[in-house]
Amino acid sequence: MRFNKLDLNQLVVLDALLSTRSVGKAAERLFLSQPATSCSLSRLREYFEDELLVPVGKTQVLTPLAEELAKPVRDVLLQIQTITRARPTFDPATSTRRFTIEASDYVISVFLSEVVKRATTLAPLMQFDLRAISPQTPEHLENGEAELLIAPEFAKVAGHPAEPLFDDTFSCLVCAEYRMAGERLTEDEYFDAAHVGVEWGGGRRITFDARLLSTSKRTRRQTVIAPTFTLVPALLVGTSRIATLPSRLAHQMAQRFPLRVLGCPVGIPAFTENLQWHKYQERDPAIAWLRSLFRETAERLPPISTPGEEAVRKSGAGRGTHRRAEPKIKRSKTAN
Repeated sequence: MRFNKLDLNQLVVLDALLSTRSVGKAAERLFLSQPATSCSLSRLREYFEDELLVPVGKTQVLTPLAEELAKPVRDVLLQIQTITRARPTFDPATSTRRFTIEASDYVISVFLSEVVKRATTLAPLMQFDLRAISPQTPEHLENGEAELLIAPEFAKVAGHPAEPLFDDTFSCLVCAEYRMAGERLTEDEYFDAAHVGVEWGGGRRITFDARLLSTSKRTRRQTVIAPTFTLVPALLVGTSRIATLPSRLAHQMAQRFPLRVLGCPVGIPAFTENLQWHKYQERDPAIAWLRSLFRETAERLPPISTPGEEAVRKSGAGRGTHRRAEPKIKRSKTAN
């Protein structure tokens, strides 16, 4: 189909070329041959009377016109995608849709694992591609590569709708044999100890807890920085190190490993994890249904435990199970 003498199928190729800046990578994304993709680029250059991609050394860069086209082309395709997915009703029980969700491994451990578990019953054919938050996450949400994002306030992507999911605080996680002078960890003990930190969002950037540690002028001695939260237990067991982690995750780890949770002696404010989606998917019935599943799962999260409940892990203390009622989510949702 042509519009203003442009074959609209070429918009898909144009989007791939502008986002990858490579004929080869665009061809891989579209499952086309490189000659066919090169041919499409030639037609696009002729139509726009512009080179669009130009070689600079060993790379390809966008021309000024191509830079201008990148966002509107992507927005148009996202809107078309939403239109083509519109249905009078959405039935999660029969949906085979695949959702790409970006979140930290902390969120995957304490929250998304519950979402996926509930979806096994409510939407057994639905698929989930869970990916780690990275420096490219804002771009992934913008271009539709990721449909949903779960992130704290400082990592939200501007210009897209969001809603709060759940709150958390910070606690200290230590080896079960960790020794203190008194019953509680003091501020001096905290700052004198060696610490394990977790990098945030990929790359050697500021650690997650340090980003929120703003009330103390003292600095910590971070002797180990891990790439993910889930590696922390192995770096604590048998050592005198301290990890300052979201409380929900700290208590979960203390139930599974010979670790215990202590109250944090410094003032790190509580924080909220938020759910975000692309503005053009606001009325996507499948996204709306999944958001409602997220919302109800968050409401059923157990309250944050008090530090010390896992002190005697092997005796069974702090292992209380939380029986949750089945969700009220309807199995079929009418699209607005």
